[in-house]
Amino acid sequence: MTSRFKGTAVLSGGGVAVGVSGGPDSMALCHLLAQWVSGENGLLHAFTVDHGLRPESEKEAWEVAERLSEWPGVTHHILRWDHEGEVVDTRIQEAARTARYDLMRELMRELGVTHLFLAHHRDDQAETVLFRLAHGSGLDGLCGMAARQVFAEDFVLCRPLLGYSKADLIATCEERGLFYHRDPSNEAEAYARARMRGSMEVLAHEGLTPERLSVTAGRLARAKAALDEIAEHTREKAVIENLSGRAVLSLEVLRSVPAEIGLRVLLAVMGELVPPDPYGPRLERVETLFADLMKPEAFRKRTLSKIVFERKDKTQSIILTLEARAGEKV
Repeated sequence: MTSRFKGTAVLSGGGVAVGVSGGPDSMALCHLLAQWVSGENGLLHAFTVDHGLRPESEKEAWEVAERLSEWPGVTHHILRWDHEGEVVDTRIQEAARTARYDLMRELMRELGVTHLFLAHHRDDQAETVLFRLAHGSGLDGLCGMAARQVFAEDFVLCRPLLGYSKADLIATCEERGLFYHRDPSNEAEAYARARMRGSMEVLAHEGLTPERLSVTAGRLARAKAALDEIAEHTREKAVIENLSGRAVLSLEVLRSVPAEIGLRVLLAVMGELVPPDPYGPRLERVETLFADLMKPEAFRKRTLSKIVFERKDKTQSIILTLEARAGEKV
């Protein structure tokens, strides 16, 4: 594997950050980034998050810190998730992931860093596609993870290893004598993703390999990009008004385009009114809402995701208004 990364512009300011759990994936990525950053006279901040969900997690975080202290140009930071002694017994991995990103983003802001590198690889991509397929995701979800993704408006996630397998990264650690440890929760049957990981071995025997799933995700991403471009042009025609807390769309324009395009316009406007929530309404509910808005029959005002939807047939318009909070007037 090469340690060269494209786009040295990401090194401006406070350098770059990398998430390092101590597993073979993140240790290999940190090693390659350290070589790249050193060649560009840049800075590399390594973040290890101690979620406090396993007794040995603190010890493991300090072990990573000790190992990385020997690497030139790498500054290591341990971030702790303080869940105030509460027992996190539902959606554990989802809650931990949200906390992890929140902690890293906060420190990135303090350090003046805008790019965070993550060690997601080809097997992770395949697992993500299968997981989302099992949960009824649409085209966008089945595209998998993007190699470059803007999050929280002013930060960028970078995933340069999506073309490599887990075996490739373990081999890199072995060849270069890099320390790594394994997280037992990755194999714990209590977690849905771990069970999905196990099922992939069976599917691979039937030809549904991580390589093929990754190729499919790439093709779907290409289709998504085309649909998004068409939807953006449609949105420019469909939006009549878009003020703080209120948007008005042309019903005539939305009825004139394929349903997939109209749905994307509606989702985009909803996202402008209310920041997207990973635990927000399922796509099926938005699809049902959009279908009812497009029907010739009368539409009854309803609320979804804190947004009130109305249809004015006289003016051929759809009105989206933020739901009034207690003590406020609409």
